[in-house]
Amino acid sequence: REALNHAQAAKVPIIVAINKIDKPGANPEKIKQALAELNLLSEDWGGETMFIQVSALKKVNIDKLLDAILLQAEMLDLKANPSALATGTVLEARLEKGRGPVVSLLVNKGTLKIGDPIVAGKEAGKVKALTNDKGQQVKAAGPGIAVEMLGLESVPNAGERFNVTADDSTAHKISEHRVLKQREKATVSFAKMSFEDLFSKIQTGAVKELGIVLKGDVFGSVEAIRESLNK
Repeated sequence: REALNHAQAAKVPIIVAINKIDKPGANPEKIKQALAELNLLSEDWGGETMFIQVSALKKVNIDKLLDAILLQAEMLDLKANPSALATGTVLEARLEKGRGPVVSLLVNKGTLKIGDPIVAGKEAGKVKALTNDKGQQVKAAGPGIAVEMLGLESVPNAGERFNVTADDSTAHKISEHRVLKQREKATVSFAKMSFEDLFSKIQTGAVKELGIVLKGDVFGSVEAIRESLNK
């Protein structure tokens, strides 16, 4: 439901793959009914959404699903330049022992290649290895392709944009600039406030709760401060 809400809010087309139709008792019509209640109406019910009945296990109608995706892409005139410097999105990232930061990327534009200098969010590095969805090592990934990549210095956040740059120096400059911007934003967000300012905001109702972090270096000191603040 959450994924559907995001897609509908973004006004992007949706293709529904009804899986496991090979199982005894499979009822695709029940799925259509449930999704119709979420404003997703099948074409054969008078709606605009393509519903493809598939079986991943038995490889049934996978060709029809791929044809539906290609048809939708053609109708929307979706195109990407494979010759540009690669850009895309970080799908997920993790730190693995012996491998370092492992980042799953989806290429939106351009072609990502081994050796490319790259910046993802505020993390920079150089593409050392690429692995496709079948676990095979590849040398490049074009538009619409998802790959696992090794080579970043740290783990970026999921959802961050990644960019391939002209050289290593540019990647590190962009990384440093983004780190600086993040620090500046944090400084503004947590600017110091005097007791007079705080009291004024409480009086006007702008501040209803005061969050306090207590830090102590001796056992029992935090409890003593908490007691005194409560009073």
